Amino acid sequence: MDFSEDVSLPFSQDRKLEGLSDDDDDDDGDGSTASKNHGYISPSAELLEVDVEVEDVDVQEDQTTDSVVIHAREYQLEMFEQSLKRNIIVAMETGTGKTQVAILRIQAELERSPSDKIIWFLAPTVALCEQQTRALKSQIPGVQIKFIRGAEGIDTWSDDRTWDDYLKNVRVVVSTYQILLDASNHAFVRFERLSLIVFDEAHNCVGKHPGSKFMARYHARKAQGLPIPSILGLTASPIMKSKPDDIELIEQTLDAVCKSPSIHREELMSIMNRPSLHYVPYSDSDSTLFTYTIRNLATVYHELNIYHDPYIIRLRADGSERSQVALKKALGEKDTYVFRQMRSLCNKSLELQKQLGPWAADHYISVTVARFLKSFEDNDEWFHEWDIEEKQYLSRALEKVKISPPPSFEDDTVVMYLSNKFIALVQELSHSDDNTIGIIFAREIATVSVLAHMLSVHPLTRDRFRVGAMIGTSTYTGRKRDIGSFNKTRGYQDLEGFKNGTLNLLVATSVLEEGIDVPACNMVVCFDLPDNLKAFIQRRGRARMRESKLVMLMNKPTYQVGEWILLEEEMKRRYEDDLRQIQELAKLEESEQPEVEPLYIPETGAHIDFDQAKSHLEHFCRQLSARQYADSRPYYIFERTETSLGELPQITATVVLPMSLPPKIRRVKGKEFWSSEKNASKDAALQAYKEIYKAHLLNSHLLPLRGEFLRSCQTRPGETEVYERWSPWTRVANAYSHATEFYQRRLRLVDQDGDSMCEFDASLPVPFPKVPDFEVFWDGSKPWRVETGDMKVISALELHADHGSALMDLAYGHRNLGIEDTAQVLHFRSPIQDIPFRQLAGQKSIEEVYPDGTVLIRDSNGNPYVLKTVMPVLDTALPVMEALQGEPKDVPWLMLEKLSRKRNFLLPIKNESNSSTPSKRRQIVMPAHLCRMDGIDASNVYFGAFIPSITHMVEIHLVASELCDTLLKDVGYSDISLVTTAINAPGTGEGTNYERIEFLGDTLLKLFTATTVSAEYPHYPEGYLDAAKTNIVSNSRLCHAAVKTGLDKFILKKGFKGKKWKPLYVRDLVNIDEDAVSTRPISTKTLADVVEALIGAAYLDGGLSKALTCIRVFIPEVEWRSLNISREILFNQTSMSTELPGPLAPLEELIGYSFHNKNLLIEAATHSSFILANATGSCMERLEFLGDAILDKIVVDAIWDFERDMEPREMHLFRTAAVNADILGFVGMEWAISQEATEIAEDKAIVETQTKLPFWSFMRHSSRDMGLLQQATVERHALERLPILDAIQDSKGYPWVELAHLHIPKFFSDFFESVLGAVWVDSGSMEVCAQVVKKAGIIPYLRRMLADGVDVLDPKSRLGILAGKYLQTVEYRNEVREATKGIRELFCKIFIDGELIVDVGGGVSPEEIQAKAAQMAHKILKAREDERNRKKEVMTTLMDDSMVA
Repeated sequence: MDFSEDVSLPFSQDRKLEGLSDDDDDDDGDGSTASKNHGYISPSAELLEVDVEVEDVDVQEDQTTDSVVIHAREYQLEMFEQSLKRNIIVAMETGTGKTQVAILRIQAELERSPSDKIIWFLAPTVALCEQQTRALKSQIPGVQIKFIRGAEGIDTWSDDRTWDDYLKNVRVVVSTYQILLDASNHAFVRFERLSLIVFDEAHNCVGKHPGSKFMARYHARKAQGLPIPSILGLTASPIMKSKPDDIELIEQTLDAVCKSPSIHREELMSIMNRPSLHYVPYSDSDSTLFTYTIRNLATVYHELNIYHDPYIIRLRADGSERSQVALKKALGEKDTYVFRQMRSLCNKSLELQKQLGPWAADHYISVTVARFLKSFEDNDEWFHEWDIEEKQYLSRALEKVKISPPPSFEDDTVVMYLSNKFIALVQELSHSDDNTIGIIFAREIATVSVLAHMLSVHPLTRDRFRVGAMIGTSTYTGRKRDIGSFNKTRGYQDLEGFKNGTLNLLVATSVLEEGIDVPACNMVVCFDLPDNLKAFIQRRGRARMRESKLVMLMNKPTYQVGEWILLEEEMKRRYEDDLRQIQELAKLEESEQPEVEPLYIPETGAHIDFDQAKSHLEHFCRQLSARQYADSRPYYIFERTETSLGELPQITATVVLPMSLPPKIRRVKGKEFWSSEKNASKDAALQAYKEIYKAHLLNSHLLPLRGEFLRSCQTRPGETEVYERWSPWTRVANAYSHATEFYQRRLRLVDQDGDSMCEFDASLPVPFPKVPDFEVFWDGSKPWRVETGDMKVISALELHADHGSALMDLAYGHRNLGIEDTAQVLHFRSPIQDIPFRQLAGQKSIEEVYPDGTVLIRDSNGNPYVLKTVMPVLDTALPVMEALQGEPKDVPWLMLEKLSRKRNFLLPIKNESNSSTPSKRRQIVMPAHLCRMDGIDASNVYFGAFIPSITHMVEIHLVASELCDTLLKDVGYSDISLVTTAINAPGTGEGTNYERIEFLGDTLLKLFTATTVSAEYPHYPEGYLDAAKTNIVSNSRLCHAAVKTGLDKFILKKGFKGKKWKPLYVRDLVNIDEDAVSTRPISTKTLADVVEALIGAAYLDGGLSKALTCIRVFIPEVEWRSLNISREILFNQTSMSTELPGPLAPLEELIGYSFHNKNLLIEAATHSSFILANATGSCMERLEFLGDAILDKIVVDAIWDFERDMEPREMHLFRTAAVNADILGFVGMEWAISQEATEIAEDKAIVETQTKLPFWSFMRHSSRDMGLLQQATVERHALERLPILDAIQDSKGYPWVELAHLHIPKFFSDFFESVLGAVWVDSGSMEVCAQVVKKAGIIPYLRRMLADGVDVLDPKSRLGILAGKYLQTVEYRNEVREATKGIRELFCKIFIDGELIVDVGGGVSPEEIQAKAAQMAHKILKAREDERNRKKEVMTTLMDDSMVA
């Protein structure tokens, strides 16, 4: 190092660089600000700090934490008694057990307050809340105690029901101050429900602290005579500054008086081990000599050209209003991130030289510069939040810094480079006791970090102390890391090490002064003097071991510490005097006190004031959309009005809101003039929030409406209890007794050749539904068919005797089903013959009539057989039953086939081929003389066997008819079979179910919902529309609709069980109560699916109008509109224009449609980032919301119209393949219009050529990042498009992996959908929209996929299916690793049952690399499966050959 006394620096040596605070830690100061947000309930509203101290209320010297019940001391009981009499603030030293007083008070309140009251425990930080919750639960286990934190998503709790449900039966709540303030402001937690509030660290409740704001509302209620809760404050430092009178302000704020033990003061003092105070003097070092490194750093900073700064370059290139405002400020104040970083580095280096000496400054500069340059070279994660241009700019500057490394501490000359202050500290530590456990407090973060390092390497301290550093614990993700920042995770680890004894010396900022849970120590060193009395008391409280000491390093005599001690004693005397009178303290936190009327909702009591409006406005804007590259933050434009000489200028502000909001509220101006920009912006924010409320974008709790829509989309149970399925037969049975007319249909049984086998008239005393012809499966041959004729009405006199029982007896009499000759619910009668009961089975002997196969044969037990052939004598090669072995062989024998034992003939016979030859296991031989023949044709017996199946078919159509005649009467279904399909759940075995038409109904419901909500809420941004749609179409809502309307009792969940079927006799059913209530469990998804299936059935039956009528039946609370009416409303909502901006003119030609209202196309092409000063129109988001539903409808129609009825799973896969964002983005890149262009040839001649304007290029935006991303995507597209095009044109597989690797941003597909939405609004024609989709190439590709059977299953699903076939688990692990030349690359490992199958790199996104890895893993697993199958075939062949041999 070398020094110079005369060096020109670009800043004053006596102050920091302009515009920079050295202390850039995150709120690690006095803790007076508990939140960066004021007003809305958000996770970021809490300081995320490390474990905070729960004071050991049964104080022991070792200060160990225990979970057992802690017992109160007498002075604590004294405080408890005082708290029962009035509101008090318990003021006791750190470590004396204030928490125990609170626990006693809470227990008493639980005893005396009603069960609906809540006790609320407030603490300033999350960590302190966690520890206080543990303390409360350990001692009050008998009640529900909940800790509410922002991380639980309470910012989405936007209605009373959510809060009421969460707090049901809860008696004690723990939270930070901000959460209670927000919940109270939004009227979710009402004052009358609170019985006691505990304020931990109550001294923070001053100024605009959330606790102070909450108490302002408390005082307002008290003044009105309204119920208010009791208050208990806890503090060790009841004043924030060194003025004893300030205690009065805290008492006024909390409506309480400060109390400390007086009766049992001696006991309290006996456990308070106050440290002895030691002063260590030192003389100031000469800080005017600057090292070579510092001078060189200053020169580099001085030579920086701000016009080369990337931030300035970007602002100058961007013509937006926002950018010009920022540019003016940045140039005027030299306020760019790089300049701030360089100033900070210089300032901190100077401060380190002053505090610790030149060694520290040069070490700090050396480490900081080296770390940044290495991070930049390695492209690691340390500075990943920085823009690459800024890193390049700063690295070029830092590379110019010439660094002279500091000498080793082993060098005898090192003392020249150390400050006297540091030397004094080292001497004090070196003379301390061997068992010293200490904390050193320093003001600056850099000082803490470097000081800890120096102590760990200095010869006098490195062997005596195990040193760590604690520099703060707040965490704000997404913020750029400073170049001189330190690893706070390491600080947390060091704190843990200090707690567990691994470290015995901790260097810390003021973060350790208050609340942090650290063990007691016997030395506290103030390297910098405490800033105020509170800091002095808190630091002193850390040294609470016996014979501990508080060391103050002082460079000159000071009376401040002595004054603090006197002030503390005066303060205690003041608040121990119960009779003193409170003096009014009027202290203005700011120069002006606003008197702006708040936004107040009398209905709920919700209230947003002047100070809360900005944070609420920012929260609202963030909720509008989660889209990338659209800056949703509001920004402010200030106007200054000059005043007379000597007076401050008056300022007014206009706030500019995101483009997704309606134009009329996008710019809002404040009402008043102010002296500060801060208040002017608050005024504008409050006025804007009022306008937003007037526009109905906030609920009555003054929170974004999105949560209002989503609150009913609750998690639904997997199953629910509903009514048992309605049976029509009880009503039918009862109708027989009084019916004068009957409804009859002719049923014809037709064989596989189309020949009629027999006919019967089926009759009912109620209207006979039209049952479509249906197949019956007698055996494995081709099915027969039951045909139903037209219905006719006959009189009761024309209804002759029922043949049903006789027919069933012929078919099932031998099976002991208890068939009786009595009326059944479905009446059958032969039109050509009489069929007496039990007189025709086995009526004739074989000897009487030669059997010809037209009748059934029966054995001696009445079992029926089909005659196959007559043998004059027995063929001895045929097997004979043992019971018939003694029968003569030379007499006629019959070969017979057993009659089917089925009762359900509606399903094909499994495991039989489509051959007409029945299984030989059903054939037997029997002597003819032991057999008899039926006296009726066999076809009648077959019909009798089909009666259970016929009855079931009639039953389900009666159920469907009842549904159509009651709940769905307005729909007017003409094809009842569509309804029977819609109410048939999967798994019934009916041969049909609702899944296909549910797929159609789902699309229709979303289409009508999207168009209806868009028309109903013209001012809603897309995020609100999506939430409204989600609320309407959610399964939980549809499930509720199914139950509410009574649809549940018509759903067919169980299929026809032939084996359990019994005859349905009228006499048995007339005594059953038709209104008897019974229930059954059913899947809630099934309930929702049936609603959508009925919508699909209505559409197939009568088009969109019937579908809409059906939707209105189930969701009547929505004011549904037809597509035409919704479209007309939407069209009229957009201002008319017949001109397009020049850049958009070719877009009409490209899509093949000319707009009547050009503004619709302009809106569709405008991204929400497009925020130029004259951009007063709307952005694409609402039209994209519409276009998504339109595209779905067009694609689903194309799938539905395909020549083959596809399985539901196929339909879902093909829809996904046609509408996913990757394929839409690719289409938008390929779809282009040619324009004439010119080029200069090699001979300098001008030649005409063609250039292509791709669809995506017409989207308007103002985002530099979007532009860079578009360009990068175009470059990837040029390299990777051909394989994708080949797959689209010819491949049998879908290019999932290739599309994923192309990694097209989602805004490409959003643009396509927005244009499609605009076409629909302008044309009102779904056909026109379909032509656009066709022209883009989506429909042709879909039709090719359908026709060629393209495999559209994605790789991950394919791998999962193959692994699941063998009950194997699949695990994906994504990793970022260094690949070639230090480039970091995304990898994916796939494990199957723990075995590593593939390890694939080169990923561009997690989704893409997983798809790529899954494709490779599937090939490996499939090869293994093929090899197993090949070996299995070989073994089978060998075994067969062996058996033959």
